Amino acid sequence: MAVDISISVQAEGFDPGAEYNCLRSENYSDGATAMFVGNVRDFSPEEHGDEHRPVAVLELEHYPGMAEAALTDIARQAAERWPLGRVRLIHRYGPLSAGEEIVFVGATSAHRQASLDACTFMMDFLKSRAPFWKKEFAGKESSGRWVQARDADESALDKW
Repeated sequence: MAVDISISVQAEGFDPGAEYNCLRSENYSDGATAMFVGNVRDFSPEEHGDEHRPVAVLELEHYPGMAEAALTDIARQAAERWPLGRVRLIHRYGPLSAGEEIVFVGATSAHRQASLDACTFMMDFLKSRAPFWKKEFAGKESSGRWVQARDADESALDKW
């Protein structure tokens, strides 16, 4: 059976509950649904140490066409590894305020572990391989600070 993959790269917000309902709608063969929703934090942790920088706005840039292709590739890789029924990936771009949703990763499967593992796999690869660039703004400043790749995100790929 072919996996139903749905990808969106969008500026608009999304409703995680509505996305769950879409994954489940008339889906009677999959007994498990796993989801991850990522939100903008109001702080940015330092890579090493306990210090935090305040964040009021996170601005995400992407390369149109390339971002959608990367998300589709990540979803297809997950579908090759696990018996999935449906996959839904959403990644936002543009200026996002603290508390707003950035990303939605959802997967359905006949069994729990496959959907959980697929979500973790997709999120790990999104963090490190999807062409999005983040800039943090602490307040009303005009120049923010580019977010650097974290060692922990790269290390997370080692398990796959």
